[in-house]
Amino acid sequence: MRRLLILFMAIGCSFAAMASSADDIIAQQHPRLILHEGDMAAVRDMVAKDEAAARLHQFIARRTNKYLAEPVQTRVMEGRRLLTISRRVFERVVFCAYMYLYTGDAKYASRAEAEMLAASSFADWNPSHFLDVAEMTAALAIGYDWLYDALPARSRRTIADAVIRKGLLGAESDKQMWFYRSGNNWNQVCNGGLAMGALAVGELCPDLAAAIVGKALETNPKALRSYAPDGIYPEGYGYWAYGTWYEVLLIEALRSACGDSSGLEKSAGLVASAEFMNYMVAPSGCCFNFSDSAKALAVGNPLLYWFAAETGDMSLAWAERQRISSMKPLRIESARMLPFAMLFAARCDMSEARPMDGKCWYGRGEMPLFIYRSGWTKSDDTYLAAKGGTPSHSHAHMDAGSFVYEWGGVRWAIDLGSQNYHALEKRGIKLFAKGQNSDRWSIFRLNNQSHGTIMVNDRPMRYEGKAEMVETYSEGGRYGVKFDMTPVLFDVEKAYRRIVIYDTARVVVEDDITAGDKPCAIRWTMTTAAVPRIVDSRTIELRQNGRTLIVKALSPTKVKPFVLSNNPPHDYDEPNPDTSRIGFTMNAKRGKRVVLRVELQPVERRD
Repeated sequence: MRRLLILFMAIGCSFAAMASSADDIIAQQHPRLILHEGDMAAVRDMVAKDEAAARLHQFIARRTNKYLAEPVQTRVMEGRRLLTISRRVFERVVFCAYMYLYTGDAKYASRAEAEMLAASSFADWNPSHFLDVAEMTAALAIGYDWLYDALPARSRRTIADAVIRKGLLGAESDKQMWFYRSGNNWNQVCNGGLAMGALAVGELCPDLAAAIVGKALETNPKALRSYAPDGIYPEGYGYWAYGTWYEVLLIEALRSACGDSSGLEKSAGLVASAEFMNYMVAPSGCCFNFSDSAKALAVGNPLLYWFAAETGDMSLAWAERQRISSMKPLRIESARMLPFAMLFAARCDMSEARPMDGKCWYGRGEMPLFIYRSGWTKSDDTYLAAKGGTPSHSHAHMDAGSFVYEWGGVRWAIDLGSQNYHALEKRGIKLFAKGQNSDRWSIFRLNNQSHGTIMVNDRPMRYEGKAEMVETYSEGGRYGVKFDMTPVLFDVEKAYRRIVIYDTARVVVEDDITAGDKPCAIRWTMTTAAVPRIVDSRTIELRQNGRTLIVKALSPTKVKPFVLSNNPPHDYDEPNPDTSRIGFTMNAKRGKRVVLRVELQPVERRD
């Protein structure tokens, strides 16, 4: 912070001493956020030569040209959030700024200017939900910086004043600034947005800007620790893109404006998270959508280009490039960030891109994870992913021990995903309340009733418990993991779940449970979109897309199969059409040990 403070104070003193030529000095110092000399030339060259890059550029161009004819955004709240508006402003401003720099056409700069002036006129940017402020600050910071030479002086003053008053000064309330103490995506987004604002207008408020950047450097490592040690982002697939995009923008803005990022990029697990994200997308094109990941269908994640450029490992971007080339229509996670991805992609040598060559991946951390895939190039490769973890982490579900499984191009074991936040909150649900008995655990998709895991005495999981990874297997045609489920289950003395795949197809899930001081009614559940049929007292047949999977209880002998509807219990729950829960129930006497072994056996014939 001291070095940055000296930097900004020096800038301030320079302006005070040379007031007559301040405008010229300012002009020479922009752009200073993320964009380097020669970057746009490299992007143009890449677009001319690379089909995937050309497709991304065309995506930006089409959207931007559409925005030219649309009205500017107005301050319209959605419940307690302005976030949708902030994101729309961000996309319009950044897309228009990119297209101006790419083409030199003033119409794009004028459209971005109009959007920024409209946002500057808002009464505030909704500081009670500070993500809204952070994204709006980032939007105007990038637009102000990238379009500095194209903006009239009066517009520059208005936009900079809004960044300072509605963005940076909005960070004064301790109640609103709880994100500084958190280790989740709020820390990354808010620190990233504020720091970009501070770096963009720093010469106009050097002390305030230095304090904002210094606070980011002090507190951002709390969020970075969530990646440690192996790269798992505990908030799941969708939130990785959200939090990590702002992490990368913070790093890149510090590099471009200050010369270095104080080593933030070296934090344990950050770079490794790119491998985590590659494994999170299954051969079918669906992701392992644990926690609050809204959809299983994977989308483009061009942020992976930054990791490829950062490490020189082009395999980190190979699958992403394949998705971009083949996806119809093109779907991009955090699409508003796409212009930055173009800058990062232009730093890569995609001629070196090759598929990853690993079969299994294990990660420790807040949400321990095991993933197996039989290959990287075929849509019908086998895929198995299982997780441990805790319900108490931000955006977590009661899903410790759950798994997803694909074989033959079909996802047999699924996760229903999350539910729209606003739809629940407008019904009075306190979605993010903490604790064992919070409203969150009444929601069907979030509690353990709907997940493919083990349930004891029909009770929820322990909110404060955590299922740790205690063993892994990766040899002799056997790949898998063992979780200690004891901390997340009530009424048990011990409980372990082992999930193993044999010879690239057959899966065995083994639950080893010792009841506590009361009898245990045990329910083994798998959620599926396949059509189920109970064959006999130990066998369930699943059929989907002309394929068949047999789910069979190998032991003990006394189990009862079931098929349950996924019609949710409350009117505020979202429907789950064409899905069901299958599984087996059994009992364990007080203090007695039982081992429930369930096999998932694909049937090779096609209907």
